[in-house]
Amino acid sequence: MAGTEDHPIIYPELVLPDSVAREAITLWSRGVALDGDIYRPKGLTAQQMVPAVVLSHGIGGDKETTSRYAALFAASGMIALTFTHASWGNSRGQLVAVDAQPDGGCGRQGIVAAREVRDVLDPLDWVESFRAAIDYIEGEPNVDINRIGAWGTSYGGGTALYATAVDSRIKALGIQVPAVFNLPEILAQKARERAIQIARGEFGPVPQGEDALPGLKGTPHFARMAQFRVSDMVDLVDVPTLILDAANEEMFDTTQSGGLTHQRLKDRGIDTHYEVLPDIDHYGIYFDGYERGSTLACDWFAKHL
Repeated sequence: MAGTEDHPIIYPELVLPDSVAREAITLWSRGVALDGDIYRPKGLTAQQMVPAVVLSHGIGGDKETTSRYAALFAASGMIALTFTHASWGNSRGQLVAVDAQPDGGCGRQGIVAAREVRDVLDPLDWVESFRAAIDYIEGEPNVDINRIGAWGTSYGGGTALYATAVDSRIKALGIQVPAVFNLPEILAQKARERAIQIARGEFGPVPQGEDALPGLKGTPHFARMAQFRVSDMVDLVDVPTLILDAANEEMFDTTQSGGLTHQRLKDRGIDTHYEVLPDIDHYGIYFDGYERGSTLACDWFAKHL
């Protein structure tokens, strides 16, 4: 999560370390072009193989939300990939047909008018995009494909955990102020209604601008969010996991999210570290909590990758 329409979060500007090179990339997922960046340590030889980390932003964010973390990881010797999820920032969105003219006969196809989806939260699509980013980094020179990590913040923390649960290529996980819980029942009921309406053509195929969550930017795709049962995926995570929460978290109950996730992993014997950063709220993780949070993440990946 990264601010609201009325109160956007202005993140501290990235100061790229002299030892790090950044390259803009295009990442393709489900036929949609996503805006991304690769961060590399300078001076790698063709023979050097190093760990890599893929990073995910949260609701309302983009690749810049995670840029300082990626640069820090690269400065410590890793290759890092950041990207913006579909329909947000400078990434393209899904095209949805809005009108069509019948074909002109002789086998010619009709003309279809379409609109591009913007600022819609589809968590299942986010997981697919995260896995596409793993595909991308797997083909990157100098990446040791046996040492790939996943990092996510806020809603992107749930995304990174979900991807880790279903993708054996991910060997270590780091998440901060993570939303790791299933859709609350009061919203799940609305989600079921939306799913029925969409399937029956009684509602737009993608609910852009139709629904909202108080205090958050963009449009939640409730029908898809109901299927994003990220809490159910915790028992499938079997890699070392770092979880950071904010002591003054205002978005959700940490005891039912990061704290509970840590306990469930610990009970199964998974190597996990849980820390609550004092005196910060959800967005404070990027400001007063940045130095501690980013250092813990960097050290975690250095140890486990």
